[in-house]
This record gives sequence, structure tokens and C-alpha cells, in this order.
Amino acid sequence: MRMPMPEQSYSVRHVKTAYSGFMTLDLYEATIEHDGRTTEMVREVHDHGHGACVLPFDPVRRTCLLVRQLRLPVHVVEGNGLILEAAAGLIDPEDESPAAAAQREAAEELRYMVRNVQSVGTVYTIPGLVTELMYCFTAEYSESDRITEGFEADPDEVIEVEEWKLDDLWKAWKDGALRDAKAVMCLMGLRIDRPDLFTV
Repeated sequence: MRMPMPEQSYSVRHVKTAYSGFMTLDLYEATIEHDGRTTEMVREVHDHGHGACVLPFDPVRRTCLLVRQLRLPVHVVEGNGLILEAAAGLIDPEDESPAAAAQREAAEELRYMVRNVQSVGTVYTIPGLVTELMYCFTAEYSESDRITEGFEADPDEVIEVEEWKLDDLWKAWKDGALRDAKAVMCLMGLRIDRPDLFTV
């Protein structure tokens, strides 16, 4: 049962841009009127655009493709920054759809042409801090879709491609070994749409 929400209104003011580079970090102030009270809030907002991710799967062999790469924030937390992820990247806001971005990232990072791209949802990655919307997709591939030339990952990306059995990836999530949120989102979507691909 959904509980009724008290009336709430707010106003937001941009204070300054603290940093501008690959991303921008802006400082905002907000005034919230809620349940007869006024609350003042100051927050930093990180903006680097929106992204698309994809989990390609082979419906015949019941496998999927992921990447393993260095993520410095993960290293800061765990001391080992190599994390298993869904292939992903930023969407070109000028002329690229989320689905097209997912296909491009599969070609650049995984070295596979994918087809039958299906949306499994769109989520805010960190709604309390980051403006990014992540568009999540699954797509089909086969061994014959391997790309040998014509697409390259970004120069500063050192990526290892890993092929997993879908059942093994599901177990990895259950065991806590798969912790990339976008990969989990794609895996959940695939399990809902194609339960026939899983035996566990």
C-alpha cells in the first residue's frame, strides 16, 4: 500500500561550477518546504552525460560477454580495481540513440557486432550525486559475429573480454562476486525476458 505523501515544494539555485573537465562538478543550494518545515540543503552535482550498457548473449550456447578493467574508485575501496562489468560508454548527445551507443560499445569493447538489441530499463546510477541516466540493453551475438578490424576501444582503456556461461554469471551475482550495478540490471532483465536460458 502506498502511503500518502505530505505536500512538498522546493526551489533550486546554481551557486558555481567547482570543476570542469571530463565531467563538471556544480554546487547547488536548495530550499525545501515540507510538512510545514523549511530545510536548506547544499549539494555537489556531478555531470558527465548519459550512458548506455549492453549484455550480449548467445542463445544457443547460453553464454554472455563482459569486460574486466581497472576502475580507480574500486581500487580505492578494495585495493584491487579490476572489476567485471557490462560493456558501456557515454552516448553522443548530438546524433546517437541509446541503442546505437550500446551497439557501438559492444563493437569497440567486446569486438562483436550484436543484433536484436532490447531495452531492459533505464536507471539513475547515483541519484543523490550524479545526473547520469544509464540505458540498459541486452543483445544477441554468435561466434561468427566476431570483429577483426575497424573498431577500437578508447586509447586509455585496457580491457579484457570475458565470456561467461549465463548460469555461472547468475551464481556469481548470488555469491556477491558480480557487483557492477549495470551488469546486474542487464542480467536481471535477461532472466525475466528469457528464463529459458537459465537452469539455476
